[in-house]
Amino acid sequence: MASWKKVRLGEIVQINPESLTKQFPFQMIDYIDISSVGTGELRETSQYLIHEAPSRAKRLVRAGDTILSTVRPNRRSFLFLKNPKENQVVSTGFAVLRPTEHIHPRYVYYLISNQSFTDYLVSQEQGAAYPAVSMDSIKNALVLLPDMRTQEKIADILGTIDDKIELNIKINKTIDETIMTLYKYWFIEFGPFKDRGFEISELGMIPKGWKAGTLGEVIELQNGYAFKSKEWKCEGIPVIKIKNIVPPFINKEDAAYVDPSLFHRLDRFKITQGDLLIGLTGAEIGKCGIYYFEEPALLNQRVGKFYSSVHEMNTLPFVYAITKLPDFRQKILDRSTGSAQPNVSADEIKKMKIVLPPDDILKKFIRFTSNYYAMMIHNANENDRLKKLQNALLPRLLSGEMDVLDAEKHVANMM
Repeated sequence: MASWKKVRLGEIVQINPESLTKQFPFQMIDYIDISSVGTGELRETSQYLIHEAPSRAKRLVRAGDTILSTVRPNRRSFLFLKNPKENQVVSTGFAVLRPTEHIHPRYVYYLISNQSFTDYLVSQEQGAAYPAVSMDSIKNALVLLPDMRTQEKIADILGTIDDKIELNIKINKTIDETIMTLYKYWFIEFGPFKDRGFEISELGMIPKGWKAGTLGEVIELQNGYAFKSKEWKCEGIPVIKIKNIVPPFINKEDAAYVDPSLFHRLDRFKITQGDLLIGLTGAEIGKCGIYYFEEPALLNQRVGKFYSSVHEMNTLPFVYAITKLPDFRQKILDRSTGSAQPNVSADEIKKMKIVLPPDDILKKFIRFTSNYYAMMIHNANENDRLKKLQNALLPRLLSGEMDVLDAEKHVANMM
């Protein structure tokens, strides 16, 4: 610890070093808004012509920068930019942290990833309706800094975990695209079945022997349970609420909890690994996500759980593909009631029209896609375990409490 010292963050990073000017060489920007960033995760970006871009699209970034949301710091929205696009621009709601020669780029990211740093930001936030932290508060934050060699070792250990997580995310994206390519080829283009001849249906032309069926012919849908406010606990069995649906998966970071005794008497509302959930109301209506965790959970009201209604056939991979179609949410919304707060019933969802093939073709599609579905669950679950490992190692490494060699052994065993 002799080579470790306390410094202010502003002494070792540049904050917001570059802004958009008239000299920007691109007509189109790739924009990162606050809502696009989770905890170390970029969900999506938006493309704008530069003259049509939001007024907050001002901050320029480079490889090795870390962006940190200054709004509602308790949400822990930050991201390390390994290879940003040349025309990448981020919102002024972010602080862009650019490392100086005194700090390893990834070490900056891990410093601000530490929960103690988040706790500091929360203690500095101002404003009740729109809590935010100032650039001065970020600049004046005290952090513990080791020598560069130690920084490199720590960044390498934690970066190995992040690289594996990133790889799993990319693999899952490819798997997802593969499932959808197969679905579209079979059930929209009817590629393998064109020699069967076609007939008219209420859904348009379909192969002979197929039909315009309903979602309810392949699934049932279980509504969630209305828990009482007095039943909520700080720990116990997780309860999945509508806000936890973050397609294509379920996010448990802000899950509520109830006493384990409730789990045994609410059998209908149990969620297990591989279940597919759907939002039934409000802004989340029609959003779907796979529950990939090994730990079971319970289903809250306003959330539905799909399960197969076909004997000896798990139709969830087929239904998952349907939920990913561009018009799926609109079709759900069209079946909802209420203008200010749309709501949709399980029965209405089950009435949604879909193209249904004969059972042998459906079974074949499910056989092809079930392994893909299972692989997505495996990769997402592995990422959950890796994040837990990283969360356990990070504060101990950044405080000097844990030896780097011990941490390397932990990671090697896990990987």
